[in-house]
Amino acid sequence: MFPFTHIWFSQRVLGYSNNMTVLGAIFPDALVSAKLNYEATHKIGWHIFDYFYKEKPELWDFIKSGVTHTVYPRGLDFYGDEEYKGSKGFCFQKAIEIVEEVIDACNIPEEYGLWKAHNFIEMAVELNILNKNNKLPMLLENALKDTELIKETEFILEKFYELEPGILRNSFVRFESFVYKESVDSFILSINYDQHMKNRHGISIDIDKASKIIDKAERIISNDYAEFFEITEKKVEEMLQKRLEL
Repeated sequence: MFPFTHIWFSQRVLGYSNNMTVLGAIFPDALVSAKLNYEATHKIGWHIFDYFYKEKPELWDFIKSGVTHTVYPRGLDFYGDEEYKGSKGFCFQKAIEIVEEVIDACNIPEEYGLWKAHNFIEMAVELNILNKNNKLPMLLENALKDTELIKETEFILEKFYELEPGILRNSFVRFESFVYKESVDSFILSINYDQHMKNRHGISIDIDKASKIIDKAERIISNDYAEFFEITEKKVEEMLQKRLEL
């Protein structure tokens, strides 16, 4: 999912929000880099949870929020990407309908179509959540200004991953581009996605086509995305509560 979806979801699961929970909600995506791949940040298991409990309990909110995001432990991305109601994750199920259009708009080979199409479902979800929760960008902006907290979390994450000091510096800074100063629509999300594709793959997308696909994706999810979050929120709450009781 996209950052504000994770920040919003963390707030729903935990029942509160602060700079630690905001940074925790986005850290699995923030840390993906040449040094740490998706598997390392999204399928980390409970040992990172235990590590923070023992080594840095004052950052407890950060890591509690972090596991609302991950694939393993089963946070939001597990149900969005991996498995939902006995099939592939929710976003992949919904993406099937727009695969061909995404391949065309994003100038990508067919084998990458479903993966990128699921991003468009995620953008439709993000748009819905932002439109109903307009204070989310301010929460992210405030967290990104908390430079001491960011330094502290980057330092402990470098220790956990056994990386050289400073290698994760500025991991969170790239999320400044998500601090929207105006109302967000499918066109703005398409512009951001175009920049992502340029940075990640050296590919330019058709922004107008992409915007129309996001609008279509909103219609695709309209009937059952609220149910998806109700089910997922309950599952993640129960998972976290069981772990906290150990």
